[in-house]
This record gives sequence, C-alpha cells and structure tokens, in this order.
Amino acid sequence: MEEIVIDGCNLAYKAFGGAGDGEREALTRALAARYGRKQILVTLVWDSSAGGDMQQILPNLKVRYAPSADEHIIRLVRESPRPRSITVVTDDRPVGDSARALGARLIRSSEFAGLFPGLQERKRSSSPAPEVKPSSETDAEKRRYLDLWERPR
Repeated sequence: MEEIVIDGCNLAYKAFGGAGDGEREALTRALAARYGRKQILVTLVWDSSAGGDMQQILPNLKVRYAPSADEHIIRLVRESPRPRSITVVTDDRPVGDSARALGARLIRSSEFAGLFPGLQERKRSSSPAPEVKPSSETDAEKRRYLDLWERPR
C-alpha cells in the first residue's frame, strides 16, 4: 500500500497561510475528502508540545501529534518495512534529505498543495489578517436562538 506522510505545519502554511486550529481542521477535511476512498495510507504529523496523541480520522487517514514532527516523520520512514512506498510531503530540507536517504520519495508542500482543489497555495501577506468576530448575529442565528429560548422545557 502506498503511504503519504505529511509535515502538517509546512503544508498548512503553504495551503492556508497558517497552522492554527482552523487551518488544521481545514487541512484534515481536505485530505479526508481527497483520500477517504483510496487505497493510500495518509499520516498527517503536527508539532505539539503534548505529543503522542493520534487520531484515526478514517481507516486510511491518521493524524499524529508529536513533540517534533520532523523527528517523527523520519522515524516513520526509518521504521517502515517498505520505505520506498512512502512519499514525504515537507519543505524542511533536512527532513526531505533524510527521508530520501532512507528510500522515501519527496514532494514539496507547495507542489502537493497544487495537486488538488482545496489546497492551492495561498500567498501570505506581510501582516496576517486577524480573525474578526462578527459584530452581531445574522438573522438566521437570531431566529435559532429565539427558537431555543422559547421552547418549553
């Protein structure tokens, strides 16, 4: 089975201009939509100080949180019985060089992002736009709240 191991922060920055919760969610959804029915194992690796957690999103899509995504990606390739079946998605030169030396293929995050809709590379501005909460609820939200509050208990 072919396997894709993705440096989550690299790809999120290339695809969405950031790697916050919203971008992580968007990237996971885009990968699930793209690979959910394919015979390709996808592992999305994120840097996380907590580390260790893994979520199985689909049978073939795993999300891993590691203290060092770079080290975890190299370990996955090193420990694989078939490193030549792995494609590593990263822009980190040392990770890419190590993965190739172990037999894996390499694709840059910007190239990968351009392969399918939902992950086209976006240019980052010099100052990211702040997330702005709407100043008031929409009419639909107001109706929903009124409906909830007016229901008998």
